[in-house]
Amino acid sequence: MIGQHCTWDVYHADRTRLSFVPHIEQMLHAIIDTLKLAKVSAAFKQFEPAGVTGFILLEESHISIHTWPEHNFAAIDVFSCQPFDVEPVNRMLAEMLQSDEIICQTWERGRLPLSLRKAN
Repeated sequence: MIGQHCTWDVYHADRTRLSFVPHIEQMLHAIIDTLKLAKVSAAFKQFEPAGVTGFILLEESHISIHTWPEHNFAAIDVFSCQPFDVEPVNRMLAEMLQSDEIICQTWERGRLPLSLRKAN
């Protein structure tokens, strides 16, 4: 496997926590620290009156978020060439976004042919 790609659909999230860049940026950095990933650069867009899109480029790949405070919803994804445990992220999102419904999906990306796996 080349990498792990996880997505989280966060429902019933606290509207205020979804609305502005500072909280969202802090949350993504906390996830990065928890997963022991390394930040390269970041970009965030504040929408008016509220809502955020954020992207952090990682040495291992990326983390991104899109929020819709008017729907109490956020879409988050992490792609990493370093495998990670999704459970700490599930707990963090529930706490930091005050959500009672989070759907997490995980995919293995880039399954290598057996001949290449043996060469590595």
